[in-house]
Amino acid sequence: MDGNSHQRDSDAAPEGASSTEAAVKKQGHFKTEVRYSQRGPLLPRLKSAAVEHGYTGRLGYVAYGLRFVVDVVLRWLVFFMPLSRMRVPLHRARGVKIGKGVLIGYNVTIDDVYPRLVTIGDGVAVSDGVFLLAHSKPPEYFKGQFESFVAPLTIKDNVWVGVAAIILPGVTVGEGSIISAGSLVTRDVRPHWLVAGNPARHIQELKPSGQHSEQ
Repeated sequence: MDGNSHQRDSDAAPEGASSTEAAVKKQGHFKTEVRYSQRGPLLPRLKSAAVEHGYTGRLGYVAYGLRFVVDVVLRWLVFFMPLSRMRVPLHRARGVKIGKGVLIGYNVTIDDVYPRLVTIGDGVAVSDGVFLLAHSKPPEYFKGQFESFVAPLTIKDNVWVGVAAIILPGVTVGEGSIISAGSLVTRDVRPHWLVAGNPARHIQELKPSGQHSEQ
C-alpha cells in the first residue's frame, strides 16, 4: 500500500545500502529513505525496485520479479482462506514474522512490498480489514513535502487490533494493548493501554493479565 504519508522530518535515516531491508535491519527502529513512486516503462522500474530490495547482478531483476509474483500468489491465497490457522502460515511464507497463537482475520493487509519488516508477537489477535504497513512511497510530485521511507512495524505479545484499524510504518505496539476499531495508529503505543481515534490517542490504561481484581 502506498496511500499513507508522513510529513518530512530531520531524523529520517539516509539510504545507505543497496538492500533497503538490510539497511532497516541494521538501523533497527529508524526510518530508511527510499525512492519515490515513479511512472515510466516497466523494465527500468523493475530493475530499480530489485536493487532497492537487494537483488543485484545482471539478472537480479528477474529474481526479484519471481519473488514479487510468488508474493502476489500468496496474498491471493490468503484472501480466500476461510480460517485464521490457514492464513498465518501463508503470511509466514511471505516473510512476515509471526509468533505462536496468532489470529488473523479476513481481508487483513500486511504490507505488500516489505512483509519481512512486519513482526507480530505471540497471542496477537488481528481483526478483519486491518492494515499493517511498513512503507510509505508517495508519488514523486510530493518530493520535499512528504518523505518516502520504510520502517519496521512491531506488534508485541497479546495485542488486540480492532476491525479496520490502520497501523503505519515505524510503529511499535506495546504488549497487552488494544487498538480500537477504525483507529489510525501513527506513533508507538504504550504497553497495556487502550488507544482509539484518528490519529489514535491513549484512552485508558489496562491491567496486565493476572492483576484483575476478583468480582
